[in-house]
Order: sequence, then C-alpha cells, then structure tokens
Amino acid sequence: MKGYNREIGIQGENAAIRYLVNQGYVVIERNYRSRYGEIDIIAKDNNMIVFVEVKTRSNLAYGRPAEAIDYRKTRHLRYTAQQYIQWKGLYDCGCRFDAIEVVIGSLNTRSKINHIRNIIE
Repeated sequence: MKGYNREIGIQGENAAIRYLVNQGYVVIERNYRSRYGEIDIIAKDNNMIVFVEVKTRSNLAYGRPAEAIDYRKTRHLRYTAQQYIQWKGLYDCGCRFDAIEVVIGSLNTRSKINHIRNIIE
C-alpha cells in the first residue's frame, strides 16, 4: 500500500509542477528536506518565494486533500522554510505558503488541481 501512495504522491507533485510552470512560476527546489520536515515545492512567483505543500488523492472519499494540512504540518512547514531562508540568505524576499490539491483522474479524465494561496498567515 505504501508504494501505491508514494506513486500517487509523485504523480501529484509532477502535476503541481506542470501547473505552476504554466502559471508563470519558476520552480527552484523540489522535495527540500531539513531536520524539521520537507517542503514539496519551492517556487518563485515574481519576487515572492512560495513554499508549496502538495496533497494528492485518488478520490474524495476521505475529504479534500488540503484538510490533511493540520497545525503540526504547518508548524513543520514554517520551521523548514525558515531554515531554507537562512541557508539561502533570502532575507530581502517576501514569502508565502500555498497548498495545491490534486485529485488524480482516471485513464479517461484529467487530474483536478486546486491552488490555495496563503494557507499560513
């Protein structure tokens, strides 16, 4: 089961990257890891650094994908982003946290993508 879930996650991240690039974002990191956690995608939107959490599902039986982003996950995202900003010296850039929900389509349908901006205030 874990292998299947990982494959779904990779498909979702690939779909999210295609979506972001089509929207004019520049992807600068993928699967950035620190001791605090992982950020799926780090992209640039004009002068803004965007930390993106991708949540992928094969269906909505257990709710919307972004509902899985709880307080604990947002705390890990913040710490990981702070570490990334320090590591890269990006003190002059603005940043935000986005989520991208991906619901993988069947063979005959396309995946559905929902981009949620500013998930952490």
